[in-house]
Amino acid sequence: MAFAFPPLFQEQVLLLVAKRTMLREFTSDITTLVVGSSHGDFGFDPSLVPGSFNLCSRSQDLKHSYYLYSKLSEQNLNLSTLVIFYSIFSPGWLLESSPSEGEIAVAINELFNLGLEYESHQLASLNAAVAGKLGEMSVHLPGGAGFLPDHGKGFMPATVTAEKRAADHMRFNTRRDAVPYLDMMIDLASRNGHEVVIVIPPARRDFRLQVGKGQELFDTLLRYTERDREVQILDFYNRDDFDDAFFGDFDHLVPTGEGTGLLSRSVAEALKPSRALGRLAV
Repeated sequence: MAFAFPPLFQEQVLLLVAKRTMLREFTSDITTLVVGSSHGDFGFDPSLVPGSFNLCSRSQDLKHSYYLYSKLSEQNLNLSTLVIFYSIFSPGWLLESSPSEGEIAVAINELFNLGLEYESHQLASLNAAVAGKLGEMSVHLPGGAGFLPDHGKGFMPATVTAEKRAADHMRFNTRRDAVPYLDMMIDLASRNGHEVVIVIPPARRDFRLQVGKGQELFDTLLRYTERDREVQILDFYNRDDFDDAFFGDFDHLVPTGEGTGLLSRSVAEALKPSRALGRLAV
């Protein structure tokens, strides 16, 4: 009997194949690779940051971000900067452990040839079933440099409250399961001689009222500002110039909106050689 691929898996394969198709056409020109979750997928427009490519995707965790960066840094000698989207949930979020989102890990793994294996029987079976079957797929969707503003950009339904959304994110904030992969990314970037920019994405006011403001939410990042390494941290979460109208839901910017432009231009400014490194930018 043929293996039945889950609907979410099929949906994400389509979007990730579209990104990979763009990547194959663009690889030699990439100087800035952007990785991370849907906050980056929605909120980073590479057309405003010359030489950048948006490889963020739904629920992408630090583990898969690390392996994507590792693979791409081997393939692209022109790469000089890594941008990492780091959200409230990032310290403890491991994609493959999620009952509802875990299959996305298999899609990322297979499409980008990361060579990962999974302990979960369900994911291992899916991984085996799809192995070698997606290499020749090619999909063209409107967008550019990995940014697909009109596809895969659904927002939270109205039935989800700010309180629930905040609680879902905060469950992973105090855990540290994924932090070692951030360390691995920064260590690899240091060995590669690449600059690192960590982006803390913005959130809507009602979400922040539930979670709270303050750098203690991102205390895992503070030690990077004290190291003699080329790491910048751009904190958009604690900024007040991201108007509520910029968001499609509690924590996702409208991809074609003013907030995405503001965030992307701010990243572009941070990448200018004149900017000081190793400090927290607000």
